[in-house]
Amino acid sequence: MKPVTPLRWMCAPTRRAACAALTAGMWLLLDAASASAAIPNPLGGVAPDFGLFGDAMNSTWKRIVAFIWALILVGCVVRVIVGAFKVRRAKSRGYTNDLAEGSEELQDALIALGLVALASPLIGTVLFVVGG
Repeated sequence: MKPVTPLRWMCAPTRRAACAALTAGMWLLLDAASASAAIPNPLGGVAPDFGLFGDAMNSTWKRIVAFIWALILVGCVVRVIVGAFKVRRAKSRGYTNDLAEGSEELQDALIALGLVALASPLIGTVLFVVGG
């Protein structure tokens, strides 16, 4: 049985890692503007181009990335559903320890789902800021 502490967030390594990643990302985003203005771009005008391999390769890698992203989203949704059922089962049976554990799993799953769903806007923002 897992002891319930008043500061549960300190005991969750997943949440700590997510918080650290978000903090580091925000720090890099805020620092990127001044750094990009001070350093000249050695690859000015050069951009990655998959057109060299033709349109088939260009659409294929996009489909593969979209498929992997969709699988990750489905996995996160399954984790949210399982966590919600654990919370509901613990509430109906009156198990306080299981309720705390299920609530923590549900929160982790919701955070993971939110981060995966926001992957495209976050990556787009980073590329926009770094790209100048």
